[in-house]
Order: sequence, then structure tokens, then C-alpha cells
Amino acid sequence: MPIEVDEAKRLDEIATATIQVARERGVRSVTIRAVAAQLGGSTAMVTNYVPNRAALMLNALRRAEESWGAEMADALEGFTGEARLEAALKWMCTTEPDDEVLRRLLMEIASEGPAADPGIEEIRRVTSRRYRDDFQALAAEAGLPDTALAADVMHLLMRGYWLTTLEDPGEWPEERAVRTVLAVTALLRGAPRADR
Repeated sequence: MPIEVDEAKRLDEIATATIQVARERGVRSVTIRAVAAQLGGSTAMVTNYVPNRAALMLNALRRAEESWGAEMADALEGFTGEARLEAALKWMCTTEPDDEVLRRLLMEIASEGPAADPGIEEIRRVTSRRYRDDFQALAAEAGLPDTALAADVMHLLMRGYWLTTLEDPGEWPEERAVRTVLAVTALLRGAPRADR
């Protein structure tokens, strides 16, 4: 008789094991075999839920995004307008213990390209566009004059910051990043509309 397995629970276990392998051995070591070994089972324990390495890493990021969404909602609680935008940007500049690992996973997925898995490519695009749309909503709530421009700038700025923290983390402590993103936001407040 087959054993009933809660799919969401198993995907969470796979995500936890993926992050553990990346933390202990580096992102390049994340493979279906390594994650299965971390779980103490066969590769089928993983491949029954994620078909390939890119999907394995994406699953870990999916779990992290759920957690980040809840954390960001808490960070924005009680803020409106410009204060809400600033709170969001400050929160995005924080670096928790696993953030570096997760940023490395994100970069690894981005580097694989569409040949690895066309379905993953679409998920990456949708996720990136959603982040940009979230910035536009925050910019509108803050009353910035050109919300599309503000969203583009903030999206590129934060994605660049996350990469920079991997390249040279000692040069980019949270305080420096916050000061920079708030300065850019101040410039955007006074930016003329690009459509004029």
C-alpha cells in the first residue's frame, strides 16, 4: 500500500534541505542527489516533486518568498504613504543569515537561462515583474510623480544591491544600503514625469 505524503509538506522539506546543502557546501553543490542525501532518502524522494535542478532551487526560493512576504507585511504594518515605501526599502536592505544563500540561489537560477527549463524561465519573468509591480504600487501610495520610473529604478537598484552583497558584502553593510536607497527615493520624489 502506498504511503500518503502531504505534497506541500514534502516541498517544504525539500526546500529546507536545498538551503541546508547550499549553506554547508555552496550553491554549486545543490543537486537532486545532494538534497536527497540531506533528506536521508533516494533521489525519487525529490524527483517525485521537482523535476530538475532549476526547479529544486526555485522551490527553495518559493518557500523563502512566502516567508519574506509575511516578514515584509509585518515590517510595513502601520505605515502609509512615503513612510510605507521607506519601510519596504529598509526591510529589503536587511540581510538575515540565509539571505546570502538565497540570493546565491537566485543568481544561480538566473544564470541557467531558458535552455535549462523553459517553464522556469517563465516563472522567473513573472516573479521579476511582480516585484516591479509591487514597487509601482508602493510608489503610487507614496505619491511619487512618475510611478513607472520609480518602480523601474527601485527594482534595478534592489536587484543590483542583492548582487553587490554577494560580490563585496563587507563594503555594503545595511546602513550604507539604506542611506543609498533613501537618497534615490528622495531624488525620485522630485523627478519630473518621463511622459512630459
